Amino acid sequence: MRTRPGEERLADHLSISVLTSAFPVSLLDEVIRASGCADRRRRALPAHLTMYYVLALCMFPDRNYDQVMRLLLNGLAWRSRRVLRWEAPSTSAISRARARLGAEPLRALLHRVAVPTPRAHDEDLAGLWPVTMDDMTLAVPGTPDNAAFGRPDGKRPLPCVRVVAVAENGTHTLVDATFAGSAVERHTLAARALRRLGPGALLLARSGPEGFGLWRTAAATGAHLLWGIAGADGLAVEHRLGDGSYLSRHAAMGGAPVRVVPRPGTDWLVTTLTDPGRAPVAELSARYAGRWDMAGAMAWAGRCGPAAVLRSRSAETVAQEVWALLCVYQAMCALALWTEGSQLWPAPPARGGEAGRSPGGEGLYRCGERRQEVMWSFWS
Repeated sequence: MRTRPGEERLADHLSISVLTSAFPVSLLDEVIRASGCADRRRRALPAHLTMYYVLALCMFPDRNYDQVMRLLLNGLAWRSRRVLRWEAPSTSAISRARARLGAEPLRALLHRVAVPTPRAHDEDLAGLWPVTMDDMTLAVPGTPDNAAFGRPDGKRPLPCVRVVAVAENGTHTLVDATFAGSAVERHTLAARALRRLGPGALLLARSGPEGFGLWRTAAATGAHLLWGIAGADGLAVEHRLGDGSYLSRHAAMGGAPVRVVPRPGTDWLVTTLTDPGRAPVAELSARYAGRWDMAGAMAWAGRCGPAAVLRSRSAETVAQEVWALLCVYQAMCALALWTEGSQLWPAPPARGGEAGRSPGGEGLYRCGERRQEVMWSFWS
């Protein structure tokens, strides 16, 4: 049950502690310097505190700006075990600090922590690392500056941004993400989220016939693909297989052989795994049904759904808020992994390692439900 605005709970202080544990000051200072946004003089709201504030805005979507600042400062004092005296900055001072910071440090922070996690190999299919690409739209305030983001199909009452992400199926942690105005086509935006894929990965996704070009782009990374494609029933039969699937080719998909799994009444599956012995139909269907769902995964943040609207009123702070939301989601996944015995942020893969593969690990996670359980416990 949510508390009334103005009330503070132990869980609020713990949430701030999670934030500072997942993103220590040293990490924030590192990405701030790398982004060229370091403070040039001493300020009441230094850049790293402003970053914590933007992240906290995403953790407390039901609180206003002043309340979130109070929660942040009280939480930092509680974590330090000291009684600190502070004067809350004004709303205009907070706005100026966010404008100085910009979006780049938050984008850099996400890409710093969006690294493959140690994994249990029983999550593999045909020895491949399973990841899902999915997208969602987020509404933003209808200010003149935000109007450039566009309205999907011209029907939404507010402008929207479209976010596309790739996440691991087992841990639900992000591998990469990008976003743009809703006017940008999904398949155009999705191509940007494929940068970290390579041989050894299995990419699950859902697409329409317009995604054939994206298929070709995804296949060019060297990853194997397992997609549900609306309209795949139109793919010609080249050779029928004994398990009910068949092989086909399509010039728009690059012309390489693909395997089609008919599923009357729903999207047909198309995969580059053409050997039924390596990837049985039942296993393909089960993996596709259990793929990561971005809107469901992000629902804990209260920013998904028809009534949810981001706070930010300018294009730059919208970008800042989107990157922060994704960072907080990553921190919650890391917290769930930590409760199961894994470190918060695993070390990035060594240079020259196999592209698209996560570092080795033994039994460090079990299922996605644990992630949701931990996330909801902090905001319920």
